[in-house]
Amino acid sequence: MSIAFTTPLSNRGPRLSDLAFERIAEAIVAGALEPGAVLRDADLAAQLGVSRMPVREALQRLERTGLVETAASRYTRVTVFTEKRIADGIEFGGMLYGGAMQMALRRMDLATHQRLIELLDELCEASEPEAVIDSCQAALAFALENSGNEVMERRRDVQYLLARLRNVAAIAEFVDPIRAHRDMLRAAVVVRDADTAELTVRRMYRIC
Repeated sequence: MSIAFTTPLSNRGPRLSDLAFERIAEAIVAGALEPGAVLRDADLAAQLGVSRMPVREALQRLERTGLVETAASRYTRVTVFTEKRIADGIEFGGMLYGGAMQMALRRMDLATHQRLIELLDELCEASEPEAVIDSCQAALAFALENSGNEVMERRRDVQYLLARLRNVAAIAEFVDPIRAHRDMLRAAVVVRDADTAELTVRRMYRIC
């Protein structure tokens, strides 16, 4: 197993375990690490130029995110997504982002509110499937980051999981519900109707 890491990690700035998490997560999302690929902390540590401890911490975090699965004393590997796991991941995303939108609309200041509307304008104008998904993700991630709830904000790791699901599920499963509800979401956000906005986000993730 080899990952195209361009440079070793540096301990300047963020923790090494956080950097390791991001590098490995990005490799999984991009498909450089394929479903079922066995992950050995020693191999990853060598490729990243760090000790095994930050890699082990990163793998534990990746497991909590759903990108890695383990069996005690048997293996640590990239998650193999079944239809059930894909559905569960999408459902979780809808619940998380719906709640974040609810909290954000009740707490954000005028400038933050205006920025969210601008992001939703970009979503409503997007036409290509990838652009629709990217702009939707940007708006929902913004809401999560501005939810005002520290515990919820720490669940930002789910963005990597949802990005991976985009690559293993039919794109129409993501795009069609977003297109069907994006105008409704924008309208609810404009008037700060937090309840309708939360419900609309859930519907974007096929939670009715």
